[in-house]
Amino acid sequence: MPVNAPAEYFMAESKFHSAKSREEKIAAMEEMVRLMPRHHGSETAMAQLKQKLAKLKKEKGAKKKGGARLGVTKEGEAQVCILGFTNSGKSTLLKSLSGASPGISGYAYTTTRPEIGMMDYSGVKIQLVEIPSTFRSEDISVCRTAELILLLAKSGSELKELEDIMKSNFIRTKAVYANPFTEPVSDIKEKVWDALGLIIAFTRKSDGTKSPMALPDGSNISDFAKRIHKDFVKNFRFARLWRNGMVKQVGLSYVLEHGDIVEIRVK
Repeated sequence: MPVNAPAEYFMAESKFHSAKSREEKIAAMEEMVRLMPRHHGSETAMAQLKQKLAKLKKEKGAKKKGGARLGVTKEGEAQVCILGFTNSGKSTLLKSLSGASPGISGYAYTTTRPEIGMMDYSGVKIQLVEIPSTFRSEDISVCRTAELILLLAKSGSELKELEDIMKSNFIRTKAVYANPFTEPVSDIKEKVWDALGLIIAFTRKSDGTKSPMALPDGSNISDFAKRIHKDFVKNFRFARLWRNGMVKQVGLSYVLEHGDIVEIRVK
């Protein structure tokens, strides 16, 4: 038992012992490792925890190879999970944002497995994953590795329940709230994009054609060049940048803004 562990550690430990699935056990133990005090007196306990965690993950991998259901493979520039109760508008919103065709009806629990769609934002693809309202551990675990969670709720009490579900499943992913019954789809789309903290810069080829590239806000020309090819930084001469109708020559440390058009020149 760790020395001077916070109350949250023991909550995670209790969650581990009451967990019914391997995914829930892994999530709880990961939280225990995160909350374990880092000092000399806890080194043995930490090592034991990490050993048990590694064993659980190894068993989970073996189960997948045996034909168990696999998780959702990430695609696009970011993954956004849509979380909400039954009939919260998840499937309708997924269809509106991506053109996907999930099952939609007035009955509860129409969605029984994660539904996936790709949202286009100025040529950049964002993966949307609708999580079933059954909130099964193997489904909701996708939220832990996503870049963002979109919480759909009709009221403050529903939102609080969703936040409690995230907390009880040790999900610390950034989340934003929307009500698809009162907010236009276009506004929700912008809300998702803003929360991801990305910008779009366009590569410009010698023939004048352009293609979009998503980058974290605050990225510079070096980050941009690396995304094209690592040798573009090594052999970099200069970059020509178009912004607000003006063109200038810039170096690797120049910070990009949303909408910039960049042409890389190499040696």
